[in-house]
Amino acid sequence: MGFVKVFLLMVGILSSLAHARGDYEFVESGITSFMQEQNVPAISVAVIKNGELKFAKAYGTLNRETNAPVTTTSLFQIGSQSKVITSMLALALVEEGQLKLDNNIDDLLPGLFSSIDKTTLRKITLDTLLSHRSGLPNYPDNLTRVDGDPLEGGYTESQLLEAFKSTTLDFEPTSKFAYSNFNYAVIGYILSTTTGKSYEKLVEAYLPNNLGVSGFYARLPRAKQSAMVTPYRKDDRNIATKPWDMGLLAPHGGLYSSTSSLSKLMLQQMTMYQRFIENEEISPLISTQASYATGLYEGLNYGYGMFEATPELGLYPQTVLWHGGDLDGYGCEYLFSPSSQTGIVLLTSSGGREFVLLGRTLMQNLLAEEANTSESATAR
Repeated sequence: MGFVKVFLLMVGILSSLAHARGDYEFVESGITSFMQEQNVPAISVAVIKNGELKFAKAYGTLNRETNAPVTTTSLFQIGSQSKVITSMLALALVEEGQLKLDNNIDDLLPGLFSSIDKTTLRKITLDTLLSHRSGLPNYPDNLTRVDGDPLEGGYTESQLLEAFKSTTLDFEPTSKFAYSNFNYAVIGYILSTTTGKSYEKLVEAYLPNNLGVSGFYARLPRAKQSAMVTPYRKDDRNIATKPWDMGLLAPHGGLYSSTSSLSKLMLQQMTMYQRFIENEEISPLISTQASYATGLYEGLNYGYGMFEATPELGLYPQTVLWHGGDLDGYGCEYLFSPSSQTGIVLLTSSGGREFVLLGRTLMQNLLAEEANTSESATAR
């Protein structure tokens, strides 16, 4: 069945469930049906409505071999959702005055990008890196991995510096949007050179101490490893694979977290967005304090670490922010509406495009249910 047909079928099924039941049974039914149809080992979900956590549940097992149950505190690798955290760290350093959004990488990392002329290099700023407008390629040219297999062996500082030296641009900085994982690896290195602390330490200590955001790990502590969910290949969900060992590429996609921690982060973002909407109060948790058109579709923008879908895109009746990640094993979907304070977090141990559609469809139905509830209240 084609991509569009699968999407339309899921929309139809879940829409009918949402309107018929008017509660979170449609979330449960949608997830359990999806797991059965797609042979998915585990999914964990959290639903927020009106700025409050309303529903949280986990389905499936930590590992097919042991059948130990997954919980909402079980740990998954979150893939590119890591960019949301990396952007918050960068914006926190901007707020402190350690960095500026218009700092260019010739000043921040002098002499490292020797294959790019200085005039062009000075156009690549922290702003263009955060918003995917730098011109850097998607991955460094010395990274090798077979699609479907995990990244193993880490990615060292010497490899990163070698990549900096040989990197050339795909396009002139600021001339267009092009999603680049390499952008966020560069940001991670800038964070480390600016603070004198490893990215791992910034996530473990700076993030909770300075932003109140906790439950994220660049490398799992020994005490947390028993809570890790085993990933399974998305091309054969009966075959276990491994988490990605990303080394200095972790800022773009290597963090671990749970729906419990991600839902807390979402609630924190919602609170800050309320202040931003009402008083234009800026915070590192405001991922769209700047927002740029991607040029891919009308109404699809990208800020600092998150996509922004306006009603013009045609997916949602109100602006929804989202990111997520897929690591050929784990999957993450993270979507919320700043105006209605409604959102959903989904984690799985076997991702893929069908999982992305599940998150999108559940979010659409949450907003539709909200609209129906509002109309009913008005009618009464």
